[in-house]
Amino acid sequence: MLRPFLFEAVLFVLPFLVYGLYLTFRGRKGFSLRAWEAAPLLSLLAASVICVAAGLALFAHYGGAPAGSAYIPAHMEDGKLAQPETR
Repeated sequence: MLRPFLFEAVLFVLPFLVYGLYLTFRGRKGFSLRAWEAAPLLSLLAASVICVAAGLALFAHYGGAPAGSAYIPAHMEDGKLAQPETR
């Protein structure tokens, strides 16, 4: 459950990191607080929300089991715990 959360957190922070790198390469010391005073925060926030929404849509579309598959929960087989699976 932690992996999808971290994936979305990285997607949220990505536009801010790209902007910081842009400031750094422009010679404005992008990772100092002074350089971020005139940052387009609303645009960066909108880009972050778009990245997270796209990530959630892709995760919902491509993640999980195929449609129509059966879920078999964890159970005991020959005295050993069998992992859950989809068939």
